[in-house]
Amino acid sequence: MVIPTGLESILRIDPDIMHGKLCFAGTRVPLSIFLDNLAEGMGIDEFLENYPSVTREQVQAVVTWGNGILREAAGLDRAG
Repeated sequence: MVIPTGLESILRIDPDIMHGKLCFAGTRVPLSIFLDNLAEGMGIDEFLENYPSVTREQVQAVVTWGNGILREAAGLDRAG
């Protein structure tokens, strides 16, 4: 597992925290929990209420990164 480029200050992998799962830095909240909750229709505000150790800035950084990856994969940033 690798921390995505640009998210090194947002996400951490530590074998002593959550069995080495990719987590929000400074928390025990795996990124997969956030992604699963979004996929199930939970909004960001509700997620932050349920996981107060995660900051809005961390979530926004992940969303912005994911948006860029998806746009690139779909060819939406190509000229013309």
